[in-house]
Amino acid sequence: MKSFTISANRINEPSHDKEKSKANSLRLFIPAGNADIQYALKNCKALAAWAGRNQYNALIFPLTVFGSGKNKRELNQLKQFALESGIALEAGGWDLSSMVPRRYFFFHKDAFRMEEGKRKKDHHFCPTSLNAIKIIGKEGAKIFLAAAGIEVFHLWPDKEAETIWCSCPTCRAFTFQEQIRIGVNAAADILTAINPNAAITYFEKSNEVCKIPLRKNIIGLENFTFESQNIGSLGT
Repeated sequence: MKSFTISANRINEPSHDKEKSKANSLRLFIPAGNADIQYALKNCKALAAWAGRNQYNALIFPLTVFGSGKNKRELNQLKQFALESGIALEAGGWDLSSMVPRRYFFFHKDAFRMEEGKRKKDHHFCPTSLNAIKIIGKEGAKIFLAAAGIEVFHLWPDKEAETIWCSCPTCRAFTFQEQIRIGVNAAADILTAINPNAAITYFEKSNEVCKIPLRKNIIGLENFTFESQNIGSLGT
């Protein structure tokens, strides 16, 4: 059998809250690279069986896989094989920024974060911008509808850029952690309207006290650990 060489992450998300049991499991992230994703979908039956044997509870694909509409048949097959192996299919990762796609920057600069008086599109967005919230509603609805049946979405800030947020006059009143919460809450509102049974996981890298409460369908992750996992032969 051909070697399955996707490099993914094994995640352990402990929680002492029974209501947060959806987040308390071992998850396998599939990298965002198109070649990796297509190979995973092509070998979805073997991947689901491998994950089951290795005690993973969920497979997580990037939001772009669901939002593109190009992989509907393969995703339906994967859902079926995952179900047979006792594996959940989830969506997201460090995907909070994808709620405001970079393609909007040219005509909607006000939706993006400000740094030293200039709008930037490299990370995140301006969470106090009404335009940004409107875009989150539009794009979030597309993704959540396309990912029908998915019960857990992971919307985390950009990896290694979690603190890089907006410094516009309005956003200056909020810490970066509070800005993240504003953005995640906006997505959570859309998800509730589309799928009331689904949840969003939210990771805080800071212990600071936030004035912005989280929506009821958001699972706050207190901590998790990463273990590099390079998958070898799916036959083992």
